[in-house]
Amino acid sequence: MTLPRRQFLRYLGIGTYAALLNPLQLAAAAPRASASTGLSAWTPSFFEPINPTTADQLRLPAGYRADLLGAWGDELGFPDPTRNRELSFGNDNDFLAYFPLASQHDSLEAEQGLLWVNHESPHPLFVSGYSREDAQAEKPKTAEQIQAEKRSVGGSVLYLRREANGRWRREYHHRYTRRYTACGPRFGFDGPAADAVASLSGQPDCPGTLANCSGGATPWHGVLSCEENYHFYNPQTPRTLRWSDQPDEAIAETQFGWVVEVDPFGELPPVKHTSLGRFSHENIALRCDGPTGRLVAYMGDDKADECVYKFVSAQPLPASASRLEQRTALSQGTLYAADFQHGRWLALDWNVQKNREKWQAYNATARQTGGPLITSQADILIHTRIAARVLGATPLDRPEDCEIHPADGSVYIALTNNTRRANFYGQILRLIEDNDNPEGERFRFELFLLGGRHSGLACPDNLAFDRRGNLWVACDIASSRLGHDPYQAFGNNGLFMVPTTGPGAGQAYQFASGPTDCELTGPWFSGNDHTLFLSVQHPGGHSPSLERLSSHWPHGGRELPRSGVVAITGFERV
Repeated sequence: MTLPRRQFLRYLGIGTYAALLNPLQLAAAAPRASASTGLSAWTPSFFEPINPTTADQLRLPAGYRADLLGAWGDELGFPDPTRNRELSFGNDNDFLAYFPLASQHDSLEAEQGLLWVNHESPHPLFVSGYSREDAQAEKPKTAEQIQAEKRSVGGSVLYLRREANGRWRREYHHRYTRRYTACGPRFGFDGPAADAVASLSGQPDCPGTLANCSGGATPWHGVLSCEENYHFYNPQTPRTLRWSDQPDEAIAETQFGWVVEVDPFGELPPVKHTSLGRFSHENIALRCDGPTGRLVAYMGDDKADECVYKFVSAQPLPASASRLEQRTALSQGTLYAADFQHGRWLALDWNVQKNREKWQAYNATARQTGGPLITSQADILIHTRIAARVLGATPLDRPEDCEIHPADGSVYIALTNNTRRANFYGQILRLIEDNDNPEGERFRFELFLLGGRHSGLACPDNLAFDRRGNLWVACDIASSRLGHDPYQAFGNNGLFMVPTTGPGAGQAYQFASGPTDCELTGPWFSGNDHTLFLSVQHPGGHSPSLERLSSHWPHGGRELPRSGVVAITGFERV
């Protein structure tokens, strides 16, 4: 299938922003679909694809097993310094990253390791008892309710061990176990906007982290956790979290919306990298194979009509330096926004005179409308969305996860959807840097997959690659839309395997289906692909009340639904 450039960019929701010339044919990799099933005749060799289902369970292909590693509220075995109870596993787990510890048997897998888990948001009904009826009545939250929600977000470090029978389990009360929440520990800032953030908030550091969506891992074995919807916490509306109901609990918003770095081994202090910009960060994917060895990071801004970004470090990554010295690669460099109309990266750099003239023209209007001014590099990083739009970066249909193909270095970008532009199913782009140079400023792109029944999935969100180059796609149809137009055919949200080469390239094959109302998030393969770690986020999230629960996963019966993390095995025979 081919689409002219003008038609394709309009499909992405950007055709109304610019006059697009010089049509370019962009080939989707999907094979011709079967008229009866919507899928090609080719099927994967290592699992039998499952059919969509609305069952309240985590369903997998025959021969695969999921071991529950932790669920919201599980005690971790250490006292919580903010209250007289134990630290507990957080809510709405998302991004996962596994760090194996030394093993005499298999250095890639290891029988023991550390699992980082993001906790994206609280679900008030389950976490603090604040119901949908309370929200509709605009009932103020109490300080105790807000504190409970603050303790449910952030991230966890779990110590895992694989036993002789092949099952994974979490070890209680292990010295590596720790929690990061919106209550602490405190995060410092680095990069060009650090002083400005401190000045705006009146605090030299930040009390914690929240809105932790997806993320990435660094070459020095650190976790990069992405703060996404920080703007949901303070406003006092039925659709937000209303932390400002209690003025002492409100957050200083400029302290959030950053990429934060945490050391799962506990050796380095946590920090927020201002050089990577402030927006609704979905994830971050790194590569360091350009001509000068500089670190390159790709990021998506998860909101309709927002942009894709790239960061290039100022200096090459110092491979032989300490972990603390390597970390400095993310503190100084150039942030770019993608212009898909012209296939170029736009440097968000105050020192570029032609850029400065555009921002000064924007400031003339902002002074009249009361918008934020851009007068320095710090302002660019704090108001990244505005700076990118002024320079002409391309708005896209909810750019979420960006991942780098292990074989060719191309960047796969999930555009989840944009219902305001009648894009209900989303798509996945493939971006190729000119001359395979990630440090450069030119690129081309193609459409890899269009969501819909013809390809097998809808609303692509989190991405991951296995070592064979297969793309794994976790989907995010909104809980309120599951089972309704136009998503009936897809059942509950699922996880799909999409080959990037060969006869099944571009076609989605369903590997997992999640419980009611959930999305499956954070797929992460162990070093030898024998284990897939996966999050089950907000099962039962559309429940109207505690008396009318839509899910009881993972414990069944009449139990409260709980977000959880599983280890999926059965890949060893592949």
